Amino acid sequence: MRVATYTQPTAATRGSIAALGILVLTILLGTGVVPTVAAFTGGPLEKVLTPAWLMLYTLSFLGLMFKHGINWVSWLVRYRILLVFLILGTVFSVSWSIDAKVSAERVVHLFGSTLIAIYIGFTVPLLTTLRVFAVVLAICLIGSIGAVVGMPDLGIENYEGTQVWRGVFNSKNDLGFWAAIGVLLYVTLSDSTESSGWKLMCFLLAGVSLAVLGLSNSATSLLAMLVAGALSLYLFIANRFQLGFIRMAVMAVLFTAVVVLAIANIDTAELVGRTDDLTGRGEVWKQTWKLILERPLTGVGYGSLWYPTDATIWIQQSLTDFTWVVYHAHNGLLQVASEVGMPLALIALLMVAQQLIEIFYCQYERQQVGVLFVLAFVTAYLISNFSEARFLVNRELFWIFFLALPVSMLRQINLVSDDVLAPEDDESYLTQPPQNQPTPAYSAVPGKPWLGPMPGSSVAAPAAAATAALVSHLPETGEKTVVEVAPWDEHSDTADDDLAVAQEDIIDLQSAMDHDEILYNDTLDIDRYDIELETTDEWVDIPLVEEDR
Repeated sequence: MRVATYTQPTAATRGSIAALGILVLTILLGTGVVPTVAAFTGGPLEKVLTPAWLMLYTLSFLGLMFKHGINWVSWLVRYRILLVFLILGTVFSVSWSIDAKVSAERVVHLFGSTLIAIYIGFTVPLLTTLRVFAVVLAICLIGSIGAVVGMPDLGIENYEGTQVWRGVFNSKNDLGFWAAIGVLLYVTLSDSTESSGWKLMCFLLAGVSLAVLGLSNSATSLLAMLVAGALSLYLFIANRFQLGFIRMAVMAVLFTAVVVLAIANIDTAELVGRTDDLTGRGEVWKQTWKLILERPLTGVGYGSLWYPTDATIWIQQSLTDFTWVVYHAHNGLLQVASEVGMPLALIALLMVAQQLIEIFYCQYERQQVGVLFVLAFVTAYLISNFSEARFLVNRELFWIFFLALPVSMLRQINLVSDDVLAPEDDESYLTQPPQNQPTPAYSAVPGKPWLGPMPGSSVAAPAAAATAALVSHLPETGEKTVVEVAPWDEHSDTADDDLAVAQEDIIDLQSAMDHDEILYNDTLDIDRYDIELETTDEWVDIPLVEEDR
């Protein structure tokens, strides 16, 4: 039996300065803010963009090796084998690419971007990642407003005769997507603090993001935000009212049926202000599908067809009948299939399904702050890939966060689950506090263990340690079992008093077990919710603390 808690300091509450620096620079480069400003201003800044990415790849690799050795590789092979196959497939595509040089260069950037994602996921805790991202994104969105007001040549673009905002981002669609993500992010973070001031700030930034989203005129981003927000809200309500899995599933099926019925009977293109072929995307999809059927197994080679440069535009012109330069396939799955073949596109779909299953599991069984945002981001990301190509792209934050956030979520849970438990065969854990182990953090707010420790909870707690071990030996009752233990008295004058408190807690707990009256006290944080304990019918003797100790 494993009992996990989500407030232990063993799951680091912050990343290192180097990791945070890599995260900030990745956000600025990956959102396109720095490249857009560099292109607008010209000068030497454009020349350092590629070296900056190469530096991030190198630092991420070194960080993974120094901190984790080859364990991160083992983890990938065990839990992200589909991603490994996908990346290896792009590497092999260089051998049959129409332009092997271009494909090789872009494969290097894809591999490097994936390394950054893995490094962030392994190194920076989920909540820290979200908070850092929230600060940087707020600066970028406010900077976009400033660019529209002060430098309209940078902040405004002409879209089919209409002046729309793009701010300091590469395009209106990029601005719209990150503004939509901003709404979801700031609403999520408002629930991670008890400070009224910070809550108000989160809601203000959510309002700013929503306004910028509207001014960007990005219909796909608006749709992605609405769907992702509705799904997150549904799961939030389901967990808050503790709906069972079956009721959640039934409600989900009914909700999906309503959405499908609405889509089938409503002209969604007209609803979002687009033509029937979504502003020319229909023609792009048609020709892309034709290319896929011509090379269904291999594609034309990663990076050779899309995002053309002056030197590679001939490839697109020789393979398609486009009358304009098309920078991407306007559909993530079609783009993957056209470049590396349908088998790898199927692997990509399976990888998406795997990550969604992990997220739903963590939300339902291992809930922690940020999981709902991870779900919202992945949902919005997938929806945006319907009309934009943001899957398996290099040097883009879309792809990096799609990989990094679920890894960070899983790593945070695994770290805590492993560190909070007593060794199964070491009964000394019952009679003395763990040596060189961080103290379990006490939740400052009942029901929100992510809000941080209670003030002054820096002393090791024998009672909490003994209880964690005792819980692992509870008998099978067929009912939900939870634990109540008096808070650790950190103000004891002597160690004997401390051990006496631990002894009394164990005796009280044994008495409660005899009467089948074990309750839950959120101050211990053994788990957030009532949990089913998988145990045997055998009782195990729990040795008490010796008086002379």
